[in-house]
Amino acid sequence: MRGAMEVQVYRAEKVTTTNRRQFQVRLDRARQVATIWSDADRQSAKERLEREFHQVTPVKCKLFDKSFQHHKRQLLQEVGTEVTGPRSTFAKKLTQMKTAAEEEVYGAANMTADKRVEFQVRLFDAETEATTLSIADTDRIANQLDRVIYGVTSNEQMRFKKEFSIRLIEFEAWWQAIGVQQLRETIEQRVIYLGYSKMHLVS
Repeated sequence: MRGAMEVQVYRAEKVTTTNRRQFQVRLDRARQVATIWSDADRQSAKERLEREFHQVTPVKCKLFDKSFQHHKRQLLQEVGTEVTGPRSTFAKKLTQMKTAAEEEVYGAANMTADKRVEFQVRLFDAETEATTLSIADTDRIANQLDRVIYGVTSNEQMRFKKEFSIRLIEFEAWWQAIGVQQLRETIEQRVIYLGYSKMHLVS
């Protein structure tokens, strides 16, 4: 139905199979680019949250690095080798030393367990927000690609959306009138109790 309306509004020569394929490829690529969370993005968000939660300033950051490297050298002299496995004695002691150095440089009040947890939650939320395309973003990308690939105007897009909305309402009304929803419910009652593995039978 949508394809027929595109041909009607945009003209057949603009919505060929090649154009449709090109549109989908470009749309997928745009979505992928819009949902990339780079190392630079993560580092920027991390630094902003560190300043907000743990009062990390560039000066204190340099002081921490110096202090932590000193503790690490001392630990290497004691242990003799740097075993980097997360369960190794070296890794556990190094984590403890890092925590102690953070509390010493940034202040124990700014490095509480609650703040550490909240920091991780906020960092995760920032990443989720940055890598989630909203409906408005998707529409904007699709509209732009319509104009580039199909060569349509904004007025044609508005006309298409208006006519398509009307046809969709009419289609759904017809769909309900012929009792398809009731038929679906009947089939579900008979099939779904057999388990989710049988849900494909509903179709």
